[in-house]
Amino acid sequence: MLNQTFEDFELIVVDDASIDNTPKVIKEINDGRVRYIRLERNSGGPVARNTGIRRARGRYIALLDDDDEWLPQRLELQVKKMEEVGRNVGVIYGGFYYVSQDTGKIIGRRLPRYRGNIYEHLLRENFIGSPTLLIRRKCFKRAGLFDPKLKSSQDWDMWLRIAKYYEFEYVSEIVAKYYVHGRQITFNIKKYIPGRERFIRKHLDIYKNPKILSIHLSQMGLVLILGGNIEKGLKYLTKSFVIAPLNLDNYSMLIKLVFDSRSVEYAKKILISSINILKKT
Repeated sequence: MLNQTFEDFELIVVDDASIDNTPKVIKEINDGRVRYIRLERNSGGPVARNTGIRRARGRYIALLDDDDEWLPQRLELQVKKMEEVGRNVGVIYGGFYYVSQDTGKIIGRRLPRYRGNIYEHLLRENFIGSPTLLIRRKCFKRAGLFDPKLKSSQDWDMWLRIAKYYEFEYVSEIVAKYYVHGRQITFNIKKYIPGRERFIRKHLDIYKNPKILSIHLSQMGLVLILGGNIEKGLKYLTKSFVIAPLNLDNYSMLIKLVFDSRSVEYAKKILISSINILKKT
């Protein structure tokens, strides 16, 4: 990310007690904008992000996991946009590519759709890629930091909490690459279900609305099926259709998954993007 066309930024690298060569790599970077923080023990994505946010000095916060990538104009486009909008806008987000980690090929893209008060849209799905947001620092002071108690859906939870207080705006350009690897669903499946259930209970506007709740249950069912747990996945799907049999969103989601996905890998990524399973949790 040091190749950004917008150069006035600090890069805070939070090392979550890695066992690889991260300290050596950082030591070899000769750039005064880089600050390195190493946690004493592995604490998970939310703690690492909260550490970086607390140490940040700038007006805006942007996030990047170690296996994703920003495109060079990402900050320039979004800082310019942020300075053009009103103070009621707390977040600027953008589009991103799905990229195969194995081949490096682009296998899909997701462009932004919603602006303004997007809270109701976020109740249904997480359509925002974490490496695309530029967030006003004040948003975290009002909405709080990432929730370490959630085993999954931490990002989605954060965006929803911010959306209660601030409007969102976007740049229509692709600003990041989101890398896909085949382990993402199976590796997170045991954490995903309890995390997603806790997430739903935490946000009562989801739990109280049968139509929206049915969408969440369908997504959990599909992820379980794609992850190999067909029996449990079908139970979630059945419950989803029982509580909201006339919810056309469920049927359209199934049709889109079957007919629009160019590969199983891409199908998995569509769901991962919607439910935002953190790759490092």
